Amino acid sequence: MSALIAELYQTLAEALAEPSEWITLPGKQTPLYKAASALAESSLAARKNLDALASIQAENLEARKMRYAALFSPSNGLWLYESAALYGRIIGEETFTLSRLYRAAGLESIGAELPDHLSVELSFLAFLLSSEENEQHEKQFLQNHAGRWMPELGHALANTCDPVYGPIGSLLADWLSERALNQEPPSTEEGESLPGSSLPAISQADDCTLCGFCSQVCPTRVLTMREDQAETALILRHDLVCTSCNKCAEVCDTKAIEMVPAESPRTENKVLRRAERPLCKECEAPLISAAEL
Repeated sequence: MSALIAELYQTLAEALAEPSEWITLPGKQTPLYKAASALAESSLAARKNLDALASIQAENLEARKMRYAALFSPSNGLWLYESAALYGRIIGEETFTLSRLYRAAGLESIGAELPDHLSVELSFLAFLLSSEENEQHEKQFLQNHAGRWMPELGHALANTCDPVYGPIGSLLADWLSERALNQEPPSTEEGESLPGSSLPAISQADDCTLCGFCSQVCPTRVLTMREDQAETALILRHDLVCTSCNKCAEVCDTKAIEMVPAESPRTENKVLRRAERPLCKECEAPLISAAEL
């Protein structure tokens, strides 16, 4: 089983790197589809994304490269680097932390990509599962690195509805959330909560600074940050399942988040906190939210 999981990590890494010849094949002929198919019986994440992966159409390499470049342009905010995704910096603390981690594992980076690139981290996860003695470190790496930002990127890719990278992003988000829990996500209907479970809530809005850490540690991304030109908001999504892990409450510095008994079923998203984004007095561009200020 570890070999099959490692294969899925590696094919995801290749699918989200600069496009190569195999990624231009029809969906069912790609190594990614074959890896997901091999895990479909035991993995809900793999099983639910098979049809969408199979629907990907063939495309010549030049067209695929143009699609990739347009989708992952800085203007779209789809960052392929952990440091950039979390803090808006291409090179940051995570860049050097991961470089040291790879060296400690006896690995050396070859090529131009930085250590915290999405594909490099996914390849490292494949490496961790290549031997039984490293398997225990997979969950730790997900908690400290990949799981903090990749599921959100996966959801963002899925939301683009791109016919190629939308399905790949959906698989990425679902798979990492599943592996972070080290089990299949609870099989509930959309919007339903588990009996006896609890959900995050904010009773005193001013206590929340909209820092976003709660959404970063949420293993199923039921907590999501939404930002536009006018405001920043923290959303409790109805279409994803909260596992009541309490990580959001634990990471909250101001103790704004608390877990309360779930109301079931949930049929719409709930805004837990919102704040407007004031404009810069000089250039009139939106600043960070008033809550963060």
